[in-house]
Amino acid sequence: MQLPNKQPIMENMVVTSAGELGDLIKKALSEGNGAFLKIFAKDASGKYYMTILFDRSKILAAECLLVDKKQSLIGEEAISVLKSFLGKPMVVDVYTLDELEIKLSIADNVDVYAQTPKIPLNELFGEAKEGPPEKAGVKKETAIVATAEPAPASKPAPTEEVKEKAEEKPSVIVKEEPKPAPAPAGKPEVIINFTGGTLPEKAFQIYAEDLLKEAKRIKGLRISRIEFDANVGEGVVYLNVHIYGSSDGSARDIEIAEKRMLHAVSKYAPVLLREAEVKPIIKDVSIVIDGQEVKPQEIVDKDKKKTANVTKDGKISLSVLEDVWPYFSAYARTVITEIESAGIKVTKAYFDVKGRREFEINLSMVAETGTSKDEVERIVKDVLTRHARELSRSINRYITVHNIDVEIIAPAITPKAATGATAVATSGKAAEVLAKKELLEKEVEQLLKQAGIDELAVLTEEKKKEAEETMLKGRIEPAVETLKSRIHAELKLVPRVTFKWLKMNHEVKGSTVYVDIEASFLRENVGGLFGSFSGVSDEKIRQDIAETVNRIIKEVSREHGIGMALRRLNVIIR
Repeated sequence: MQLPNKQPIMENMVVTSAGELGDLIKKALSEGNGAFLKIFAKDASGKYYMTILFDRSKILAAECLLVDKKQSLIGEEAISVLKSFLGKPMVVDVYTLDELEIKLSIADNVDVYAQTPKIPLNELFGEAKEGPPEKAGVKKETAIVATAEPAPASKPAPTEEVKEKAEEKPSVIVKEEPKPAPAPAGKPEVIINFTGGTLPEKAFQIYAEDLLKEAKRIKGLRISRIEFDANVGEGVVYLNVHIYGSSDGSARDIEIAEKRMLHAVSKYAPVLLREAEVKPIIKDVSIVIDGQEVKPQEIVDKDKKKTANVTKDGKISLSVLEDVWPYFSAYARTVITEIESAGIKVTKAYFDVKGRREFEINLSMVAETGTSKDEVERIVKDVLTRHARELSRSINRYITVHNIDVEIIAPAITPKAATGATAVATSGKAAEVLAKKELLEKEVEQLLKQAGIDELAVLTEEKKKEAEETMLKGRIEPAVETLKSRIHAELKLVPRVTFKWLKMNHEVKGSTVYVDIEASFLRENVGGLFGSFSGVSDEKIRQDIAETVNRIIKEVSREHGIGMALRRLNVIIR
């Protein structure tokens, strides 16, 4: 049918019942004097495109196109097709019409109008509710609705429901009723509740078997019942999955079981696409273990970690659950202060605290000290363990020190200190040789003047330049080595990424060393369910790395008295 040129007020609305379709029509009529519907539906026999014209009380015109057969049905036949689809998924576009647009629509489609019986709207939807649907697939849906709303005693629906239950597999119940108690022994129960249509039960059985296989690999977990609430749409199924079970494991084992089963629900859902050719969309998941229910968002909130700097200069950073951040940030500052009081200069420290009910502390640290690595690790572990015991008593949680990774950098020797050391180390014999060297240079200068050669200044300048270059070269190489080792150590501590490799080249121009750096990192998945990312952008991570590199270059330049500048930095994050 033809329609005045206008935009729909609702487009691509999916309805699965007569009531939902009636609500759309009521909404359209509340905004005008009539409505025009474009309805798209599909079943085993083919695809249908229906156009229906209404006024406030009745159907005015109806036409249905059988897309596959390219056949058109008009009037009563089209209305019969519409009735057969009430209660099944349909995609609807809704147009509202004023009085003039209704008359124009009737004039444009007068042949369809003449052949269409003027059925009242309440009679259309009333007949759909009273009479049983014609197709077997809809029979099952009627049985489901009948359990929720008791049917009148005169109707034959209960008899059909009993027949339906007798024909089904004993391990699958396709109806909504009070949840039966789990069987004490035997195969776990699988319950499937269909609305809006049906799908092959075999697909859900395979899905349930995959979930049970995953459960068998989890320590202490036993599944008693899996329940699927499946709302079947056009090419999709909206799923609510509920898993019931028990566990004889520890609290930590139950936490692991919750996470793994929530992940398994998403992991194995594509089996429905393979077996039933519908796209699964998981709307809700719940895991009930020993009567305690947990949902995905609860785990996400529990596991939400905060990663940030504890001190303004960025020397100390911490990653821990948000609810205990204040306690562990104070802990980190206290232990680093005590470590430095033992003569260990901490240049970077990263505390990664894992766990929810119990915590384990992992520390990665870069320090400057002349003490051996084993001795530094012993001191650090003693300090961390002692303060962890105090914190454990304060927050009433069990805390352990799990891993300590210390990178030792030798203390830098400043130019003044180097000069002083050279002066102290110079023996009397060396002083005598230097004095003779100076005397010989004066004699050579005198002989050149007597011979009339006045080019000594040039020779002296070249010699001085060579000496400066030699001295500069002797200072550059240690500075570059220090720079490389320090950058390598601190890039390991960058949070949210794993450091993979570092390439560093340098070029000396005049008295300045220009540095080119390329570093590769692997992006970590943290904080969230199903492998969701932390929410921090790659650009922010690159900015943090650039700030770290520039800071180290400035520190090494100052310590060695050499001009150093970053010429190129390429950060690769995979």
